[in-house]
Order: sequence, then C-alpha cells, then structure tokens
Amino acid sequence: MKELCSKILTPTDVRVRLSFPTATTREHFKLLEGSQSLDFQVRDSYSKVWTFRLCTGKNGHLKPVLTKGWRDFVKRMGLKVGDKVIFVVHGNHNDQLGIQVKRNIKLLGNEHWADL
Repeated sequence: MKELCSKILTPTDVRVRLSFPTATTREHFKLLEGSQSLDFQVRDSYSKVWTFRLCTGKNGHLKPVLTKGWRDFVKRMGLKVGDKVIFVVHGNHNDQLGIQVKRNIKLLGNEHWADL
C-alpha cells in the first residue's frame, strides 16, 4: 500500500467540497483531453466503495476539488474539521484506490491519530 496524499480537513472540506492536492491530480489522475471532471471509486476501511467526482475549473483554474459523493462520505463517516483523510493506492498494479480517515485524539497528554 502506498500513500497518494493526505489532508487535514478544513471547514470548506467538511461543508462543501474537498480541495484535492494538485500534484496528486497530475500524477495519478489523467483527465481526458477537454474534460474537466472524472469519476473514480475508492474503498474505505469497511470495504464500502464510494464514487467521487474530481473536477477542475474552467479557464485554466486548475485547483481540483472532489464534489459528487464527497458530502455523503463526510456525513456517513461523521467527519469534522481537523480530521485527516488519506488516499492510498494498493493492488498489484497500483490501480486500486482506498481512503482512510483518522481523528486526532489526546490520550494521557499525548496526541494520536485514531482510525474512524
């Protein structure tokens, strides 16, 4: 398993859409010529498959965001500002995407990232 990217969630990520790292989009997701969106699937730690839409803006605005499916994922997983999402690749050909979610908790005075 290889980590593609991780992100600590902001208020916009939780309420509206996930701002997705541009470098990861360029390296792993090849948008079709002239296309500004791509649907892809990820499997969570409970083996549920989620479909997200990765969109880039028009007129050269390249900041990618996850739209379709993202808000349902946030609600179902109970995600909050400050939680972390980690996108991973696994499989023999690095073609299977996964998503992990973690929450920073304090335990005995120390901070730990716990799986949700």
